[in-house]
Amino acid sequence: MECLLQYLDDLEDLFYAVVLVAEKIRHVVRWLLLAVLSVLIPVSGVLLALSAPPLALATVFMALALLLYRAATGNTGRSVTS
Repeated sequence: MECLLQYLDDLEDLFYAVVLVAEKIRHVVRWLLLAVLSVLIPVSGVLLALSAPPLALATVFMALALLLYRAATGNTGRSVTS
C-alpha cells in the first residue's frame, strides 16, 4: 500500500511539474504575441494612412468613438454575474 501511495505522489509531482513548465511557456508566448502586435498594429496603421488616407481617418474616428463610448458607460465587457 505504501508503494502505491508513493507512486501516486510521484505521479502528482510529475503532473504539477509539467503544468508549471506549460505555464512558463504560455507566459513567454503571450509576451511574444504582445511584442509582435505592439509593432504590427502601428506599422499597419501607417501603411493604411499612406495608401488610403480617408479609410485611415474613418478607422481612427471609429476607434475614438469606441473609446469614448467605453469611457462614458464604464463598460468593461464583463457580465454582471462574474
